Amino acid sequence: MSEPTPLKAFVRDALVDLGAEISEAESLLWVRAPESVQRRLEVGAEFALAFDPSHVGEFGAELLAPGSYFLERLFACAMRRGRWDAVRVETIDPSWMAPALAASGLAVTAAPEVVEVTEDVVLVFAFRTTLASDEKREAFHEFAVSTADDSVWAVDGADAAAVVPALLPLPDVRPKLGPAYRRASQALTDRMRDEVERFRAKSLGLLEEEVRRIFGYFDRTISEIRDADADGSADLVRAVMAERDRRLAEALERFEPRATAVLCSIRAVLTPSVRMRVPLADGEAEVRLDAWSRQPRVTRAGSARLPERPPSDTPRPGTPAGAGGERAPRGPKARSRAASEGRRRP
Repeated sequence: MSEPTPLKAFVRDALVDLGAEISEAESLLWVRAPESVQRRLEVGAEFALAFDPSHVGEFGAELLAPGSYFLERLFACAMRRGRWDAVRVETIDPSWMAPALAASGLAVTAAPEVVEVTEDVVLVFAFRTTLASDEKREAFHEFAVSTADDSVWAVDGADAAAVVPALLPLPDVRPKLGPAYRRASQALTDRMRDEVERFRAKSLGLLEEEVRRIFGYFDRTISEIRDADADGSADLVRAVMAERDRRLAEALERFEPRATAVLCSIRAVLTPSVRMRVPLADGEAEVRLDAWSRQPRVTRAGSARLPERPPSDTPRPGTPAGAGGERAPRGPKARSRAASEGRRRP
């Protein structure tokens, strides 16, 4: 997989932060790990990671996807270290604004008027979400919050410009960190709302089926016991009913839907930005663009409409959960707990 997805970017940055040397091929991430990384992650001195199932096994590459053992270890190490870093956009052609605006999808009807060119700080929050019941789905999401205008948007790593470590001190963003985190959290909630509701409905439907099955099985069993020995079956019936109650409690634990979100990292990105007045087909709008994400943000002129470009990992309306809702690195990885436990039910 050639696109630098948010998961791949997180893994690469987390390994570098731990002290590993990274090189990238089109489909693999090559890692040279010092002894400290080998010990923390339980890996060899050199190894390859794949983000696409079609490349698993090439040069011994391990598939890295939400839920994988290696990624769980890396998440744990990164969170213990407190993932925070600051970067800046690499030097780019000063004429970046025109192609960025052209690629935005806005229906521009005439040349825009540049109001202000600045360097702004964008705060990027990375979250891992987990939906769990009889199956487990994990996904990775990134949201950017502008400290200039407080706008928030989902980040697709494939579209973001290359960055390098920020050697100079960044503007103090500490007062804005809390409000920015709350905006990113709300954006995550809004993105996940429909998927969580579908997952909850599916899990509760499976729970209802399991409860009916358990009651049906044990009601028949109790009826057969009483038919066979109406006078001496009380103790056996009580034992069967206790087993039924245990199975019901187990079913509730197994199918009860749970949703969690964990903040994995925060990144401050210093990026050239521009504020401009843009004539559009449906009226003039004030638009902000930054050289890092190149995501247009209409900050004024309510009649202007942004093009509908849902993130590639966001389920479109009417799409069933799990039916192409997420790409492999970001998307859910379902696993039946019952299947993995290998237990048979009555």
